Order: sequence, then structure tokens, then C-alpha cells
Amino acid sequence: MRRRPAWTRSFNQGVSLVEALIALVVMSFGMLALVGLQATMRLNADAAKQRSEAVRIAQADIERWRTFSSLASADGITAFADLTSTATALDATGYTTNTSFKLNRNVADSADTPLKQMRIWVQWLDRAGGTQQVELNTLLAGVDPALSGALAKKPHGSPSRLTRGRHPGIPAQAHDMGSGSSAFKPASAGSAVWMFNNVTGAITRFCSVTDPAAPLASLSPESLVSCTDTQAALLSGHVRFATGSPMNAALAENPNATALNLDIALTLSSSGHPDPAYVCFDDAPTTATAAALVTTVTYRCAVQVNSEGVWSGKSIIVPRAFSDAGSEWEIDDRGERDRKICRYTTLAGSTGANIAHPLNYVGVKATEPLPHQNFLVIPANRNCPSDVAANPAAGDFVNSNTRLHQPV
Repeated sequence: MRRRPAWTRSFNQGVSLVEALIALVVMSFGMLALVGLQATMRLNADAAKQRSEAVRIAQADIERWRTFSSLASADGITAFADLTSTATALDATGYTTNTSFKLNRNVADSADTPLKQMRIWVQWLDRAGGTQQVELNTLLAGVDPALSGALAKKPHGSPSRLTRGRHPGIPAQAHDMGSGSSAFKPASAGSAVWMFNNVTGAITRFCSVTDPAAPLASLSPESLVSCTDTQAALLSGHVRFATGSPMNAALAENPNATALNLDIALTLSSSGHPDPAYVCFDDAPTTATAAALVTTVTYRCAVQVNSEGVWSGKSIIVPRAFSDAGSEWEIDDRGERDRKICRYTTLAGSTGANIAHPLNYVGVKATEPLPHQNFLVIPANRNCPSDVAANPAAGDFVNSNTRLHQPV
């Protein structure tokens, strides 16, 4: 048998050692990569756990204030008035993470509604020493817990959930005609029909119906005739009547007298309106016999805006006589048959937001319907009753304050 030279055997053994060293180096790099991956995974796992804990802390703070027990501050309870901005370092004890958290709360009060805007953010240091943060934002309505069924409100009292998915200024009785519009009859037994834009609340068309006795729910686009396009704003409300003494807030809240015959009119201070500038309807009784059964008069006006897209002016009550009971009553402050007109308003003076029923409306847009513009008719020798802000905690849920509207 032929044998290999010795130098050949030594060379083969050297190659095996080099290969082993190369394999060891490759495996070392793989192990280093695996160690780095594990460190990254651990860092990310810590961050996720810390972020979850931070979100839980922020949500717990929000829910704690949502369950306030009173509007006014009081010992031992959570009160809406006590909700203020703060920065609090939280003890790490009780948390399932390896860091400490800091809770920050910024609270901003709304200018014209009992609403607080809350911004909650929680900060902490992660494993690498970097600052991390989560942030939550919410609104908290200042509604007394006694009114637990009330919904949070937007500015000017518009509900956050819209009735039938349309603008809250559209009368609830209006019939949805499809295609984003609703029809409403300002006089139930009349032929006039107003078409509202469901989104903006503006009156966009004046129409007539072929059958005045047809119920509102039966109306269809085919049943409307003589339609004309317009841009008009709704003005509506009720007129109540009170007599006797004392003429106070309780009587204003629950007036005790029967209705009088009347009309609603407007005196406009703006110009450039289409003709007619306004159209008003009311259900005032025309006879004393009918009035004996009526305590409230409902009125509705459509005011066409001018070329600038607004209207300004004042609504007034015009006395009318019963057809079966002599002369009409008068608005004055002297005679026995005279009456004063008070307007329900929360304003302390004659001016303010249009929706609050000022003496004169200013710059009302077609997209600014004005419902609940209510009046109280009282004897001429009485003063318009005043009231203070509602206090649900004391059982007072209504501000029945009034101010003199006619004569001025």
C-alpha cells in the first residue's frame, strides 16, 4: 500500500482548525445579534407595559372627575368646581412597572357654557432614560348630578345628539322629506309649508300644499306647489298670560290666566330684505269663548335675510279684539284694560346673545334659528317678575326671569 507523505496529513489537519475558528466567529456574531434582539424586545415590552399603565392612570383621573357628586365645593366629596389644573408625581408603589409616573392636568373653562375642557398627560422615564408621554383630552359638562339624564350641551344650548339627525332649531314636528330637507306647516290648518335644510336649520323654500287639511306626515314633494326659493331664519316661541299678586318668579313659571287675541309682528332695523320681509303665524284665539280654554299662544315667523345674509330688529305683540267681546286690549301702563309685555330672558340687561332673547336682535343669520323666544303678558299695574339662576340642588330647575319688552 502506498502511504501519503507526512506533510500532506499535517496540511489537512490545519484546514479543519481554520474552519472551526470561522464557524465559531460566525456563531459569535449570531449570538451577539440574538442578545441585542432580546434587549430590544425587553425594552419594547417595558415601554408597552409602561404606556398601558400611563393610559390607565389618565383614564382613572378622567373617570374620577366624571363621577363628581356636586357642582359646588364641599368637604369630603368630588365637586365640579374643584376640577383645576395640576401636576402630581405619583408614587411607584402599587404600579406594575419599573418606573415612576407624573400626572399633569390642564383645565380650561368655557366662556359661555358650564363646560370644562380637560387635557390629561402622563409622563415617565423609559429604561433608556428617555422621556415618554401619553395624552388624553375630554370635555366635562357642569350638569348637576340631580339631572342625571341630561346630556352635555354645546354652546348656546344645542344638544350634542340631534333630534332625528337634523339641526336642533328645526321644529320637532317637521316631516323629513328626504334629500336633506324637512317640511313644516306653521299653521296646522293652513296651506303654507316651509322647507328646512336639515344641516343648517335655514328655511330654504316657501311652498303651498294642495290640501290644507292633509296631515304633515303625508306630505311628499309631489304634494307641494308654488314653491319659491328663499334664505330665511325661524323665529318662534310662546306667549303666556298672568294676573294677580304677587307677580313673582313662581307665577312667571306657571302663569295662571287665559289667552288674549293677538298678532306677532317685527320692526326691522336692517334693510334690503326681499318682499315680504317676514311672515308670521300664530294660534291665538279669536273669540272670548275659545280663549276660555286656551292658556298659551304659539307663534312662528320666517324672516328673510337681506343681501348681507342677516336680519336685525325687534319682535312685538300686537293686541287684537275678540270678535264676540267688545274692544281690543291695549299695551300701556295706565288703563284698566292695559297690559305689559315681558320677555323671558336670562340677560341682566337689554342686550346680549340673540338666542337669549334681547330687546333687539342683531345680525341674525338664516342658519341661526331662534326658538323659545317666549313672552309673558301681565296687567299694566304689575312689574315684570324677576328670578335668579336655576339651582337644581335646591329644587329650582328653571330660570323664569323676565324683563319689560313693551311698552318701552
